[in-house]
Amino acid sequence: MSHCDSNWDVNSAGVLSLVLRIYIVTWNVSTKFPESISLNKLLGLENRPEQDTHLPDFFVIGLQEVNAQPQNTLYNLFKDDLWTQKFKEVLKERDYVVIKTEQMQGLLLSVFARRKHLLHLRQVETEYTRTGLGGIWGNKGAVSIRLNVYGSSICLVNAHLAAHDHMLEERINDYERIVQEQKFHVKAKETIFDHDYVFWFGDLNFRLTGEATTSADEIRAMVARDELKQLIEKDQLLLVRREGRAFSQLQERLPQFPPTFKFEHGSNEYDMKRRPAWTDRILYAVNENNYRNVRLTVEQTSYKSHPSYNISDHKPVTSEFTLKCSLEASRDENGNLYATTASRKLKTIRRKKRRPAALHSARMADAPREARVNRKSRYNVEHFRNQHNNRLSYKLAMANNTDVHSFDDLVTDLVDYGQVYEDTTERTISFKPIELWLVGEPNTIEYVIPNGFEEGNADWIGIYRENFTSLSEYLAYEYTETYKDKQHQLNEQQLQHLQNTRTVTLTFSENVSLPLDSRYQLLYFQSTGTRGVTGLVGISSSFAVEKRCPSPSFDEID
Repeated sequence: MSHCDSNWDVNSAGVLSLVLRIYIVTWNVSTKFPESISLNKLLGLENRPEQDTHLPDFFVIGLQEVNAQPQNTLYNLFKDDLWTQKFKEVLKERDYVVIKTEQMQGLLLSVFARRKHLLHLRQVETEYTRTGLGGIWGNKGAVSIRLNVYGSSICLVNAHLAAHDHMLEERINDYERIVQEQKFHVKAKETIFDHDYVFWFGDLNFRLTGEATTSADEIRAMVARDELKQLIEKDQLLLVRREGRAFSQLQERLPQFPPTFKFEHGSNEYDMKRRPAWTDRILYAVNENNYRNVRLTVEQTSYKSHPSYNISDHKPVTSEFTLKCSLEASRDENGNLYATTASRKLKTIRRKKRRPAALHSARMADAPREARVNRKSRYNVEHFRNQHNNRLSYKLAMANNTDVHSFDDLVTDLVDYGQVYEDTTERTISFKPIELWLVGEPNTIEYVIPNGFEEGNADWIGIYRENFTSLSEYLAYEYTETYKDKQHQLNEQQLQHLQNTRTVTLTFSENVSLPLDSRYQLLYFQSTGTRGVTGLVGISSSFAVEKRCPSPSFDEID
């Protein structure tokens, strides 16, 4: 697996940019199974992988009303649900890997990433919120996945809000409850809108106003006359956003496709028992100015429905986005790119909510003298400048295709609440080659922990088949040694040792059974525990397994 990535580019103006593309699907599948349907068109793919061009970096699949009967729930404990399997069959041929899947009854959210990005996705965490029956039932609500992608934070929310025309206030309440209750365990990213990028999609169930004056037949006639602009002005979601009552922090390109609900099953004819509406939506937000010398942008490049899919009473909706992280650079007299040295551009300080000065002064005046601590920066200006230039010059050299051997040193020097933030994707665990793995015997591996790497409370190493298609497909695992619970017993010299580059061994039990007909890889996961924050930080080279021939017994010797 190559760690080199081609998403970075330097333009003629000396701007270093990371460009990523995300393709989002939302579909209320009305408890139907994906039998005898092709998902290629829905995903914007050709019939054969070699015909595909400009594949996105990520696919995000948000489904609602997935069949969640007890027998299916039991099945999903041991295998991916049928919808995830169906999407995986298509995407594994394009070398995509399932990063994470989260399900709450009928709500299902899955994230697929191209294999080359795996080591640059960190701090993956899931969350869910029930809003059905006053918050005790999960038929309505939201599931979410948050993660860091090359240092930028992304939150993905798949929601199913209260139904029916007259339930507008309940939908607004559902939204508020989701925003308030979804809490993550990543510093400075505890809530949905703390993230750099937010994508909120699903069956949001907003209908058209004028229930007493505009009938289902009249709406259908307006759609037939292509009077969508007039019709969208009656859209409840548009109105509550304008009024600031809900979703006002998000943006949306207004739909230019017909209402996606409600259809007769198996057809493209509206079911006149309901007034047609744009219930299925995809919205987004970006905090463009989170960093002073890094500008974050997002462009919605497509937004459409797919009327040819008719197994449900909803039509699926897709949207594609281009995310860009831009960092300014300069050229020297020889035309070589380097980091801008102006201190105002080097100090990439996140704008921080500060306590009012008067209140702060009053509290400090009341504090004991010994409690008044002058906090000093970890870096002086010169150290910061040198470190920043060295790293950025390295990135620029990679972008210019010069002689550099790795691309692990990526987006650095972003700042988190006034402290220098180093993107953790530049620190990866490296495995030493495995010469021989013997089935039925203990096997000891070696790996190198880089300087400054912070181990989690529950780091683990899993064994996977080569070319695995999901991060949940481990065949066996062992927890790594962790010092979190022992640090109070260690002296300063021992604690310093843990911060240095060091080689660690780990032994897998003889009970680990691996088929002999495959090759395997080791994956190191940084983790805080079950349903915690997880990130893949190391992948070994592939290796084969063997079974030692048994020694002959005394009776077998002539």
